Amino acid sequence: MERYLVLLKSFKRMPTELEQTYRENVRCMTVRKHQIIQQPGVITDAIYFIEKGLFRLYYDRNGKTFTSGFRIEDDFIVAVEELNPDPQYADGIEALEDGILWCIPGSLIKDLNNDRSIQFQLQYTAIVTKECLLTRHAARCSVRDGGSENYQALCEYTPRLLQRVPVSYLAEFTGMPENIFHHLHSSNINLHLSMKRRRKR
Repeated sequence: MERYLVLLKSFKRMPTELEQTYRENVRCMTVRKHQIIQQPGVITDAIYFIEKGLFRLYYDRNGKTFTSGFRIEDDFIVAVEELNPDPQYADGIEALEDGILWCIPGSLIKDLNNDRSIQFQLQYTAIVTKECLLTRHAARCSVRDGGSENYQALCEYTPRLLQRVPVSYLAEFTGMPENIFHHLHSSNINLHLSMKRRRKR
């Protein structure tokens, strides 16, 4: 069974009819490293489920891009038109690794909402709630002038990213100079290594 269906079923039991509707309308996308899925300020009107890969959310300011978050396997990226009425605030989506996405089109979401499918609405609510939580965690890692506290928040909320995302993107995300971020990160790795060493008797 497709991974996105497994996860959706974990939110709420899925009737056969709804599962079939997903199978007929949700499409698989194979993406390459650095491929742009959505440009900043443009709404693709879809929910993307990440089966494989690492993705960067970013925005554009005066011709320069800034990272606003990351998504990895089993995360959803919500780029639905009805939740982004003003497209100028929509994040761009870039693949930082080769990956596989499942695209749930906005037209399907509208149809299922219009049909008042309780099972879908519960799944949709779970997806949006998870997205809000990830956005909140990202905000705590990128407080303006947060310095080393941003790094500590990153370690607390998204430790899986530390060994996977290039340092340049993590430094940009936390608003820290790359050399300072690298120093903190190296010190943190050394600390963990020293704590794991067994004492000699």
